[in-house]
Amino acid sequence: MEGVKVEQFKEEITTENFEAVSRRLGKLNWEGNYAEALPLADQVFKFRSEHGDRDAALVNYASNYYSAASRLWKEKGMKVAVDVGKHMNTALRALQERIEKEMEKQGGKKAGMIPVLLNRMTSSELDVMQTVYKRAAEMADSIPLIKPLRELLFKKEKDPIRDFDAAALLAIRAGLKKVREEKEAGKAVAPHTEIFLYSGAFDIAKRYGHKESAARHAVKVFKLAEKYPWPPENVSSEDVLKKMSEYGQAARIARHIRDVARKIENTAKDQEFGRKAEVYAVRIPDQKAKL
Repeated sequence: MEGVKVEQFKEEITTENFEAVSRRLGKLNWEGNYAEALPLADQVFKFRSEHGDRDAALVNYASNYYSAASRLWKEKGMKVAVDVGKHMNTALRALQERIEKEMEKQGGKKAGMIPVLLNRMTSSELDVMQTVYKRAAEMADSIPLIKPLRELLFKKEKDPIRDFDAAALLAIRAGLKKVREEKEAGKAVAPHTEIFLYSGAFDIAKRYGHKESAARHAVKVFKLAEKYPWPPENVSSEDVLKKMSEYGQAARIARHIRDVARKIENTAKDQEFGRKAEVYAVRIPDQKAKL
């Protein structure tokens, strides 16, 4: 993907065609065509910013660049460390701006503000945040990433948890709280959000040797998986193409659950969700590459 020269989306983005352009961007992402997706993401972000929607657009923008970084890292590792670092920095800076914008609304930076600010965000936004920060923590040893949240996080000199993992945990806690609040208020919550929040909590607990916490989170992930509205497996390629987001998300979820099962050596769940991940990803290039 790196080094590919592409032209920008030639059609001007307008309020009339914005939804169609957004669908195109989503399709390019699921196809793994980041050479076209990222320039289009830049244009969509610019359009939303110019139309008073910058705050809401920041997390979506971060998600696009994080996804591209993850694909490169999965496929080529250290060979493309510079490109991965650039994409991750774009994502991290967008998230930093999102938090700083909330700070401005609350009258500036104050001690202990971060948890309060995160509570103002949606569960979906917090899911993206924890995902990006968690991956940044995993990459930090190998890739020289700028750490934009260092000054915003609680400073505990004896705390062994890295800046990015600390940020991810804050987002996870706020995200799970927000999920409960949104459900109680009768609001629609994307069924994958809670799964990703708990799998994120599992990954961090596992990485730092908190076995009991990791086990509890794994059980929760498996229970949520039983309730997830998995799409039909035996469908035509045409049907999958019409619902790329649905099948792409199912492939992503199954892969994450497979990874949780694999890390606790639950062979049955590993095989069950490994099979699901392969079935759903077979026609979704980006997810197939990340298996």
